[in-house]
Amino acid sequence: MPEIKNTARSAPTGSLTLLACALLLAVPCLAGGGPQDKDEKKAPAKKAAQVVIKPAVLKPAVLKKADGKKLPLGEAVEALKNAIKGEETKPEAAKETAAAGKASEEGKVRKSTPAPPMFHMRDGTRLAGIPAKDSIKVKTAYGLLTVPMRELIKVRFCSSIDSGLSEKIAKLIQQLGHEEFDLREEASEQLSAIGIPALKALEEAQKSEDEEIKSRAEKIAVKLEDNFEEPDEDDLHLIPLEGEEDEVETAEFTIKGQIEEQSFLAKTRYGSLEFKRADILSIVFQEPLVTRLSFEVPGSTLAENGSWFDSQADLDDGEEFKLKASGTITLASFNATRCGPEGTQAIKRGTVSSSFKNFPTGSLLGKIGKSGKPFLVGSEYEGVVEKKGRLFLGIALKTGVVQGKLKVVLEKRTR
Repeated sequence: MPEIKNTARSAPTGSLTLLACALLLAVPCLAGGGPQDKDEKKAPAKKAAQVVIKPAVLKPAVLKKADGKKLPLGEAVEALKNAIKGEETKPEAAKETAAAGKASEEGKVRKSTPAPPMFHMRDGTRLAGIPAKDSIKVKTAYGLLTVPMRELIKVRFCSSIDSGLSEKIAKLIQQLGHEEFDLREEASEQLSAIGIPALKALEEAQKSEDEEIKSRAEKIAVKLEDNFEEPDEDDLHLIPLEGEEDEVETAEFTIKGQIEEQSFLAKTRYGSLEFKRADILSIVFQEPLVTRLSFEVPGSTLAENGSWFDSQADLDDGEEFKLKASGTITLASFNATRCGPEGTQAIKRGTVSSSFKNFPTGSLLGKIGKSGKPFLVGSEYEGVVEKKGRLFLGIALKTGVVQGKLKVVLEKRTR
């Protein structure tokens, strides 16, 4: 019988051995555990340690920043690309650095510099400039005073310094008596246009022996006075100062006298300019911070009975303040008598404590601090705070029915 040869390639002995081992290891892995001896089943409390080999589960790679937070997918991809390229860049870190830089730039603060003094000229123009000198000299009745510029709040120059204007007014007053009607009319119009600075000269002209000058001067003066409105304190520096003395307001007090400087050299945005004092109406060095608050005080707020209206407004030591009140209340228990913030003298109250006896019935009162001394506000009151505290308001009455309310406006100034 012919011999048949086995053409299949025989596997090496070592390979078969490795395959057998792999199969043996895979069985416990798939079955959840290998076979155990009978002795081990009898003593379950002491199980033999098992080596379980489980296939590795691939999890998505998670890249984290230095602070442990996950890196967003887009930035993670960029980081991997850069890592493959061998670049050591950190997109998020770079973004944080840029953001920090921007925040730092936006959060910068600088020490605020005070606004330069404002020169108000007689022709209506104004210009900001820093005076070259560090003080001014003021001749007063008590001697020569040197005032540092840093202490100045406001300076007003008297109208008499403007010799050109004074001469013009004098000529126009004489022209009021001219024989030609048109020239008399022209003088009247020009004096009316000059306004308040001409008022003093017009009053003097009313003593003239020339009836035409006297009559026209009187008419112009009456017209100016009728049209004149008392300026707000904030606008006083825009009104020509009458008389022979300048007015210098400082942080501590106001000085009346004659400023010796005939001109002021100031550094402006247009370069160094020289201002003649005759052309200057005023110089404002520091604008005060003005706060205005308004309240409605019920008539039923009887201060004598301990009932006070809390304005919620706190006033500081040395702070200037002004109160203005308006409106009408009805004292129903006193024959429906009506009165304003000034109260009424027609009604006499009975027993009144010493703190309230000098106040008219129904008048508006105020006090600073819960234990503060009451003061009469009336329709208007100005004062300086001696001891800081809360502002309280009330009506000078102990008992009775009061209808209506008063409107109060508080204005306080802080330098």
